[in-house]
Amino acid sequence: MRKFFKGKVRKTDKKTPSRERDSLEVSIVGGGFERFIIKKPLEVVPGTFGQLLAEGMENPVVVKIRGISDRPAKKEVIELVPVSHERVLRLMKNIVKAYLFKEGLNDIKLVNGKLDTVVGSLSLNYIAEKRHNLSKLAARLAKVLHVRVDFEQIGARDYAREIGGIGICGRELCCRVFLKEIPSITLDIARQQYLFAAPEKLSGLCGRLLCCLRFELPVYEELSKKLPQPGSMVETQKGVGRVVELYVLFGTFKVQYEDDSTEVLSLDSEEVTWEIVKS
Repeated sequence: MRKFFKGKVRKTDKKTPSRERDSLEVSIVGGGFERFIIKKPLEVVPGTFGQLLAEGMENPVVVKIRGISDRPAKKEVIELVPVSHERVLRLMKNIVKAYLFKEGLNDIKLVNGKLDTVVGSLSLNYIAEKRHNLSKLAARLAKVLHVRVDFEQIGARDYAREIGGIGICGRELCCRVFLKEIPSITLDIARQQYLFAAPEKLSGLCGRLLCCLRFELPVYEELSKKLPQPGSMVETQKGVGRVVELYVLFGTFKVQYEDDSTEVLSLDSEEVTWEIVKS
C-alpha cells in the first residue's frame, strides 16, 4: 500500500484562495459516500484506505480516501488511522460472500482474492458446480466496495493448488510444489502405465486424476520398451506362457502358463531365462 499521509493540503480553488478546505471526503467500504469535518490539518493520499471514527459512530469503519474539500459536513472526524491491506481485503471478501448468499449463489466458493490499491481493483477466484455470469453482480459490488471487481472461475485442480495439502503418496501436492502448468490427464494415460483401477482410486484431493500420471508417463514409456507387452507369448524353462501383467518400475512381469500357474520374471534375472515367442 502507498503511504497514507503524503504531500501538502492544497487550498480550495482560485476563487477563494484564502479559505482552507475543512472537509474529508471518503467512500465507506460496504456503504456510500460521506463527508466529515476535520478540525486540524490533515495530509492524505486519495485512493488509500483508512480506519475512520467520527461523531455518532459506535465503531470505526474502513473508508477509501477521496480527498479534502471545502464543502460542508456535519460530523467531525475523531480518529483516522491507516489500515492494513489484509484487513481491507478480508472485509471486501466478506461483503462479497454476503452478496452471493443474498443472490442464492450457494454453489460459488471464493478461493482467493487480490486487491490492488494502486489501480483500485479487486480480483476474485472462485469454484462452482456450473458456469456463472457475474458481470452484473460485479458492477453492483463495485459501487459499494469502491473498486473495480473482477470474477474468475477456476477448476478443481487450480483450487487444490491454491489451498495445498498432502497427496495419497504422503507428500505435498505436486501442483503446489513445482508444477507451473497443470496438463490435461485422461484414463488412457493411466492405462499406458498399466493402471486399471477405478477412476476414484486414481484421483487426488481435487477429485481429478492424479497429476503424477501425466509427468511420470515418459518414464513408464521408456522402461516398458524393455519389457514384453501384455498378451505376448514368452518361453521359459517351464514352457510357453502369456504375459498377463507388468511391473514397470521393478523391471518385472508376470507370466501365466497353460496349467494356470504363474511366475514373475525379471529383466535382470540370471537364474531364469526367457525369450519372446515369435508368432
